[in-house]
Amino acid sequence: MQETGFITSFNDDEITIRIKDLSDSQRYMITNAVGSQSTMYFDDGRHITVDQRKKIFALFNEIAEYLGYTQVNVEEILKIRFIEQMDNPVWFSFSDCSIEIAKQFLEYEITFCIQNEIPFKTKLMDEIQQSYALRYKLVMHRICFVCGKMHADLDHVDTIGSGRNRRHVNQAGMQAWTLCRIHHTERHKIGVESIARKYQIKPIKLTNEMIDKLNLADKGAIK
Repeated sequence: MQETGFITSFNDDEITIRIKDLSDSQRYMITNAVGSQSTMYFDDGRHITVDQRKKIFALFNEIAEYLGYTQVNVEEILKIRFIEQMDNPVWFSFSDCSIEIAKQFLEYEITFCIQNEIPFKTKLMDEIQQSYALRYKLVMHRICFVCGKMHADLDHVDTIGSGRNRRHVNQAGMQAWTLCRIHHTERHKIGVESIARKYQIKPIKLTNEMIDKLNLADKGAIK
């Protein structure tokens, strides 16, 4: 079992670690492991982090379950495809690759899920909000910025104005995000700033190309 935690105290030869979101089976395993020998790995800031590796392999399992492949098959296929599209293709291992390679691969893996409409259970929205490219894909595939649900509504952060027809307005440059019905309703109840702060989400600016592809305005409105 491998889990990520935070060191809360260190005294001579004793370390206290706080771990979140443990399942009952994991708690049982740890309880029965008290007193046994364990190994600790510390991130040195140069190689793939424990958190990155955990998310990458969690997504492998979810993709495999959705598509009906084995986790090993999914890892091999996605890894080869990722390497083929690299500027300087080089083989790497998830045991010791760089943080940057791990970051790029995780984005590639998330993009694969978005483009193939594969729902993910892993907590990835923090990773997505750090990447403009991934937020762009959420909007284009109508996926909720908060929970990842499909068929989300496009919500304009910038107000268009009371009584004005959006389809007749040039929306280029306006900020927007996509929210599922539940979070869209919540946004209208608590406001843009509150929901952005609560869920740590950031909108993106609409471009003419996005408006056209999403069919957000009548022809001539974006000119």
